[in-house]
Amino acid sequence: MYKTCAFCDTTLDGDGGPSGLGVGRRLAFDEWKARLWVVCPRCARWNLTPLDDRLERIEALARAAAAAKLLASTEQVALLRWERYDLIRVGKPPRVELAGWRYGERLRARNRERAKVVVPLTVAAIGLGVAANVALGGSFGFLVWNLGRSADRFYIWMLGQRSLRLVEPPICDHCGTVLLLKTKHVERARLVPDSRADLGVLVTCPSCNREAALFTGDDAHAVLRQGLAFLNVRRSSRRKAEEAARVVDQAGGSDELIRNVARRELTLRSLRPEGRLALEMAVDERAEVLELERRWHEAEEIAEIADGQLSSDAALEQEIKRLRGDENQPSG
Repeated sequence: MYKTCAFCDTTLDGDGGPSGLGVGRRLAFDEWKARLWVVCPRCARWNLTPLDDRLERIEALARAAAAAKLLASTEQVALLRWERYDLIRVGKPPRVELAGWRYGERLRARNRERAKVVVPLTVAAIGLGVAANVALGGSFGFLVWNLGRSADRFYIWMLGQRSLRLVEPPICDHCGTVLLLKTKHVERARLVPDSRADLGVLVTCPSCNREAALFTGDDAHAVLRQGLAFLNVRRSSRRKAEEAARVVDQAGGSDELIRNVARRELTLRSLRPEGRLALEMAVDERAEVLELERRWHEAEEIAEIADGQLSSDAALEQEIKRLRGDENQPSG
């Protein structure tokens, strides 16, 4: 197996886990077409593995997938976690109950970013407090100690000032203002059902305070992901994450949770804290699995060409049929 990405020449990370490939931490496989890919950690392109011993490795991955946690799925792609490896099953993934969420990695990254701002400001506040106590005889130092808490409030304010990443800012239907939205403005947004898309987000104009524009598609996902990250910054503890996981399970999975919130048409700030965190995780996982499905379609086009040119072996075709469970069906 090659060690670097065929597209960007980045070294492929990991050791292949249950596949035994020797490389790869994120692996994609298709039992129906006998395809196996290693996903590049840098460019996210799918590297098709050689034909030689692909079938045995796919069987090993399928066994691991049966014991893995399902993170998200569409009709064609399922994203699973097995130990520290991500497995992507494509083709005809089994219908299994949504069982797990990758809260830990996301919360640790969020807390690291927060610490980069809060810790230096807090240390500076402590130093200032000590200096004030010495200089003023302890009269006013207690005021400075509160700056540690103020540093955290400053970090939250800073997050709220970040501009939303949109393809093109909309114009308010009521006052004609160009909506230069920030993450703090999303707290008054509402999820609504949309007949033309799977998700609609209705935002309020900061100038006239009236509902001004409806986002769908990629813009809706971008608004939700950035806005919910800001709203949940105070609630990103492990206990809250566990509560959010139960909310998703009770709703029947990420897709059903998003639909339930959209049907109720509530503003995001009116949701309970665990409900907002559950919604953020559901939107994140949904966006990721849709991107994986797009990447799979690209990789499948390349695989069709590669396998078609490299093999017409009757024994290989028979083994593929065996994996599918259709030995008695005519080849097509």
